[in-house]
Amino acid sequence: MIYAALDIGGTKTIAALTNENGSILTQKKFTSFVASSQTHLDICVNALRELMQERGLEAKEIHGLGVSLPGIVDSDRGVLLYAPYAKWKNVPVAEYLREKLGIANIRCDNDVNACAIGELKFGLGKKYSDFVWMTVSTGVGGASVSDGTLIRGADGFAGELGHLKVEYDHPAQCPCGQEGCLEAHGSGTALNRLTAKMAQQDAEFAAALAQAGSKADGAGCAKLAQAGNPKALAIFDEIGTYLGRGMAYCVNVLNPQAVVVGGGVSASLELLRPAITAALKVNAFRKMQDIDVVCTPLGYEAALIGAAALAAE
Repeated sequence: MIYAALDIGGTKTIAALTNENGSILTQKKFTSFVASSQTHLDICVNALRELMQERGLEAKEIHGLGVSLPGIVDSDRGVLLYAPYAKWKNVPVAEYLREKLGIANIRCDNDVNACAIGELKFGLGKKYSDFVWMTVSTGVGGASVSDGTLIRGADGFAGELGHLKVEYDHPAQCPCGQEGCLEAHGSGTALNRLTAKMAQQDAEFAAALAQAGSKADGAGCAKLAQAGNPKALAIFDEIGTYLGRGMAYCVNVLNPQAVVVGGGVSASLELLRPAITAALKVNAFRKMQDIDVVCTPLGYEAALIGAAALAAE
């Protein structure tokens, strides 16, 4: 069986065709056109049509289309209620794509929910039936699976891990408008901010970045940390401490078997792990401190594979 998948993000979008095992058969990647939701959906429609034509497929041969969306989603109706990055509001994604493509079975969900569903169906769900999925990228997102089922909450907004409060003494401003959130202190954005600040304040650190041919950002900090630079390691310890605090809240409330980490910062999980482990031991209930903290095997395309999982549900 052939499924279609769309992973619509704040900067890039991927359209793909997959099989029933979640394997990507063919895909197209393109920049997200944030100025207009309708124009961007039309671009998505054209991309999927091209993929279908390349494979000689008609709409009736596509068993379903899954769409991963960046923001607050009414998954029952397939409506993107709000996308903060583009200020899109009340976009009837499923209805529009159904009309344009002629594919009847269309499922839409928040991107992190899609990642968790993809993990459950095609990834570590084969090992864990209870886990928290945490995206650590520009921001921090989350979703929780309990007994093999995604927890949605009363209004469908469960899993906003990025807005757990992890810092009270010196809280940073979060894009949500509040202060001290995990997203403000434990995200890729926070890693960039701390690295740039260190480079401004410490000439030796700035020189080390320059010698490594790196910018004063998270990637540059990771390169120095991997080489054993103590100041870079200290930055990763700070980020890891906040992530560990956030994970401890999840552990205490949900008692999952694992925290599965995705997003760009997950590539540096081993640099973060010592501080995460230490924070869990301080903040998590003793019987649950040794929880597995693991990278998703779905990698960079976790949300796309999640969209395929939505289509196959």
